[in-house]
Amino acid sequence: MNTPPPSCPLCTEDGGSLVWQNRLLRVVIVNDGGLPGYTRVIWQAHKAEMTDLDASDRDILMQTTFLVESVQRQVLLADKVNLASLGNMTPHLHWHIIPRWRDDPWFPDSVWTPQRTHTDAAARQWGERSSILNALQGEYTAALRTRLEHSAVADPAGSPSPDRDGKRENHNTATPGSRRTPPSPAAAMPASERQDSTAVPAQGTDNRLRELPGQQLASLHPDWRTALDTPEAKAALQRLDSFLAERLQQDAVIYPARVFRALELLAPSDVRVVILGQDPYHGPGQAQGLAFSVPDRCPAPPSLRNMFNQLAREYPERPRRRHNDLSDWSRQGVLLLNTSLSVEQGAAGSHARKGWEAVTDALIQAVARDPQPKVFMLWGNHAQSKQGLLDAAGQTHQVLRSNHPSPLSALRPPRPFIGCSHFSLANTWLSAQGQPPIDWLGPDIV
Repeated sequence: MNTPPPSCPLCTEDGGSLVWQNRLLRVVIVNDGGLPGYTRVIWQAHKAEMTDLDASDRDILMQTTFLVESVQRQVLLADKVNLASLGNMTPHLHWHIIPRWRDDPWFPDSVWTPQRTHTDAAARQWGERSSILNALQGEYTAALRTRLEHSAVADPAGSPSPDRDGKRENHNTATPGSRRTPPSPAAAMPASERQDSTAVPAQGTDNRLRELPGQQLASLHPDWRTALDTPEAKAALQRLDSFLAERLQQDAVIYPARVFRALELLAPSDVRVVILGQDPYHGPGQAQGLAFSVPDRCPAPPSLRNMFNQLAREYPERPRRRHNDLSDWSRQGVLLLNTSLSVEQGAAGSHARKGWEAVTDALIQAVARDPQPKVFMLWGNHAQSKQGLLDAAGQTHQVLRSNHPSPLSALRPPRPFIGCSHFSLANTWLSAQGQPPIDWLGPDIV
């Protein structure tokens, strides 16, 4: 029943652009620009039907299929995901995972039916969405590979599994004839990237808070200290010092070490662009006191990757940005300010509404009141809630609004982040004010 026919293409070819594989199965991207994100999960050995697999192998195959669906929903924001296992023309067990959108040319029908007749406006809308989705394919592939490498299916049970000829072997291959067993997730990831909340950062990468905010104020430019010398900000800082001291005494792990680093790198009069984040990253070695930024040794988090994807769209003639550390932006006058400046390990938003908002609102007001024209990039509802502070300042600033760059919102209407052109718009506006543009891409060398 399972003898492969001489012409079975899935026994001799990958069946698409290979993303990841182990001894049992492989995941490939189907190279079809009209169906962005179309992915297949293919069983390595020649099997025709699901009932040719034992229960544990069926479970592994479906876990992988559902994982692909999950990534498509998170990164590509599919309105629906189609799962299909056909194999009528190629009777080799594989699953199709196809993200769908309400404005795609086939919706609500199958992609194997003729395309529906759309109005010119609907065709333009799909053309715009398709262009954005195709630009996100690198992001999707990277997220998919990472999730697969770190999942339970990465090395199932570690036991011998069938190769494409149905024989049992004890090794994996990356391409036909040369695949190797992927390392376990824990072995493959440096300590600063592991999800284990007890992981200890490598020597020299410890970014845990040890000095209270009130003790860090002395390192700030006098104008920043003046901005924080208000009854509301001073009272908030006192509450924060008490709260953080108590949490540290209870052995809480808090990030980052330098809560005011965004202010330490520039004076208020140096600020030309403001990018507002929400709270610091909550993993070991990540947060460094600059919104959206992580050290170069850390993988770029999803929002930062979307920022880099948008930069690549706006500056296609330049090499992609190679640095996850955004301190070069700060040195050019970009204030990378989170509205909450501390967080506990593994607990996003854990220090919201503890007093930081009063502190950072005072900083935003001070920057907005400065008469030098500035660009404010307000990404997402949280940042856009600060619009009132800008309006009250009574100055002429350029305010750019869009959704947050998070994969959950980057493509959503009414203001998708992907396609917003904020980086080039900011530079155009700065140039019109007689100011030099920001080099967003940074040096090409690592």
